Amino acid sequence: MTGKEVYSGYRWVILALGCFVLISYSIDLIIFAPMFPEIARDLNVNIGDAFYLAMASIVTLAAAMVFGGFLVDRFGITFVFVLGLLCASVPAVLMPWLGQSYRLVFVARLLQGCVAVTFATIGPILALWFPKREQGLAGGIFLCSLSLGNAIGMIIAPVFLQTLLSWQKIVALSSLPGWACIALVCMFGTRKPAGEAVHAGMLAEDPGRPGMTYARALHYPMTWIGTGVLFFNCWGLYTLANIIPSYLSSPVPAGVGLELVTAGKLALLMTIMGIPAFVVGGIFFDKAAKGNTRPAVFIGFAVTGTFTYLLLLPPVYQYTPFLIICLIMAGLGVSFMGPSVSAFVAVNYHPELVGSMMGWWFGFGTLGGAMGTLFAGFTTAASGNFYWTLAAVSFASAAGFLLTFFLKQSRDAAGPEKVGRTATEESFER
Repeated sequence: MTGKEVYSGYRWVILALGCFVLISYSIDLIIFAPMFPEIARDLNVNIGDAFYLAMASIVTLAAAMVFGGFLVDRFGITFVFVLGLLCASVPAVLMPWLGQSYRLVFVARLLQGCVAVTFATIGPILALWFPKREQGLAGGIFLCSLSLGNAIGMIIAPVFLQTLLSWQKIVALSSLPGWACIALVCMFGTRKPAGEAVHAGMLAEDPGRPGMTYARALHYPMTWIGTGVLFFNCWGLYTLANIIPSYLSSPVPAGVGLELVTAGKLALLMTIMGIPAFVVGGIFFDKAAKGNTRPAVFIGFAVTGTFTYLLLLPPVYQYTPFLIICLIMAGLGVSFMGPSVSAFVAVNYHPELVGSMMGWWFGFGTLGGAMGTLFAGFTTAASGNFYWTLAAVSFASAAGFLLTFFLKQSRDAAGPEKVGRTATEESFER
């Protein structure tokens, strides 16, 4: 049987479905970012406290990614998609009532972060639906959906604010894609991959290598080093996504002092650059790096750290062309490495564990985003400016760059064993 016959053309339907879910996911989480100054005024809190609303969702997002890996391995993608979308959409649609209290909004954001259980489906979909030569590209398309959703959220929030809609109603409207995705998942998300596809990309069993278990996977250095790499990547990714709109719109000397709409457009430009960055990063992994993860990660950290720090320099942010270039490059760098990392997980762990390990890597890695956002709220409230918030992104990028030197495939995890039907495969039947 040829590779074309083994891997069903329906894999692209599954990919599109997953992309729609991730677009909805990111809209629900990013919709607050352009409105933090308005939310702070309405709830009578300072801007640092408003940033904690982003931190709240990121904390549960990290935990949900880890837990989501176990859920997808046990219950399948349909269950996990629907559960995650409900966690995001229900609090959003209730925001006109919940949004009168800072504490209730904080609790709602904690619940919304649970949408990240859906992220853990990426690994099993790559491992079971796509041949190895397409996993970088497919992973890049998945991840660029997050940037597309972020871009949509960054567009609609300022536009709707200008129409004098309250921020609470805007959040409620942002739940509509989630409800539509729930319907699509129930209609098209229940088909399972071909059994032959599960085995097509596997390497032969090495009699001297013990089977991979979850406990054994946690003993691999690549598990902990990879989690650390993602920790520093997510520090930059989530900090930039949540803080840049406020940095650009805050008055001088705290920020750049741009009008809200102009700041929104420039922040949107940085976010949009994540879309081609993820796709190009996937192609780079498949074609140029030949399946080697580290080149893209080195490039991503170097570009992110350099151009984020340049955003703090007056000659840069006072001259719009320089400001735009630095925003574009920072957005490119922080996203470029994503496909290589997701493909590394899909290739180097047994299919039975891919969901769990994808959740582990990105879940605990996302704690870096929570730490970065928490640090942003603390330092911005204490200093009255964004210097240490953005400088910390550069420091995190430098740390991630150095850690990447140690990211290598574990010798006894060279390839998953040939097995019968795995729990992950069976989960697609549910």
